[in-house]
Amino acid sequence: MYITELINYRINNLDENKVLSTDHFILSTGDICSIESDSADNTRLLLRALATLSTPISGQYRFMGEVLNFADYRRLLPFKKKIGYIGPDAAMLSNRTILENLLLNRYYFENSLAISLDDWAETLCGTFNIAEKLDFRPADLSRAELGIAIMIREMIKPAELLLIDRPESFIDDSQHSAFTDCMNTILKRRVPVVMHSNNNNFINRFSEKIILIKQDAVTVS
Repeated sequence: MYITELINYRINNLDENKVLSTDHFILSTGDICSIESDSADNTRLLLRALATLSTPISGQYRFMGEVLNFADYRRLLPFKKKIGYIGPDAAMLSNRTILENLLLNRYYFENSLAISLDDWAETLCGTFNIAEKLDFRPADLSRAELGIAIMIREMIKPAELLLIDRPESFIDDSQHSAFTDCMNTILKRRVPVVMHSNNNNFINRFSEKIILIKQDAVTVS
């Protein structure tokens, strides 16, 4: 089943005044892909585009068969909750606690404040040692702890697509085994994954396909 399909897609990279393009890009159930690119900016731009964080110049983004409408942010919300995006430029709401940030997606879609973390979320918080800091605000955490909290928020989404940008920026050596276990749990659900990492061991462990970005064009092999 196609999860993500970009058709005649063009995205403007405002920083370099270039256009990243793909004629037909497909991610299917169970795809595990790593990105190889001649430009770090294009890698980031593709991940942000797949996360619906960049509005295209032209073309269609189909998610699970539905064409996304970028003209109205509210129409993207039901799709955003199904896309996990873990990256250095992801953020949390500064005026909410870590717990509130973790539950914000459920608050909105379940229309209730009387909810708590499920077992999977509690396990992740315990495994990565932030269970005692759930009442803190993002500014009270270290950079590494905040990265972990963002990772957990995205991993507990009911995601149909997971995007990971440089996990080594927030996972230290002591947490690598736990992160690998979490990835294996997610991959058992056949969730397609697109990842970028400078850690070859991580890429070799998981990647089965290559997304190639060369001369501002995107292809999958």
